[in-house]
Amino acid sequence: MRWLGIDPGAVRIGIAACDPDERIAVPIEVVPAAAAFPAIRSIAKREEVGGIVVGLPRLLGGEEGAAAAAARLLGERLRRRLDLPVEYEDERLTSVAAERSASRNRASDDLAAALLLQQFIDRRRRLREGARMDDAGDP
Repeated sequence: MRWLGIDPGAVRIGIAACDPDERIAVPIEVVPAAAAFPAIRSIAKREEVGGIVVGLPRLLGGEEGAAAAAARLLGERLRRRLDLPVEYEDERLTSVAAERSASRNRASDDLAAALLLQQFIDRRRRLREGARMDDAGDP
């Protein structure tokens, strides 16, 4: 299934998508936060996604602050208005890693979205493979 990754921010929102086989996530676009919903709706339709992964900006200790609450509100709005399942992925350190990878003249928000989406699909793949291993051992 194709997933859309969203790196929420107060100023910009990064958007990424994965391939239908959930192998690789790629950056798509950076949009102003004020225009995020119409852009996400358009991209979700164009990319024919089956679900959305919203980055959850937890504090380093793991607790959720104001930014995580805003991300959850965005996710709930997307779920209701787009009628797509929404998952949340811990995005601690993905923005830092994206900034290190981006050039000076380029916003890194879509790279952060791709990193958090890749983390999500990798975890899903490990869970599926673990379930297959467990099933193979059953008589």
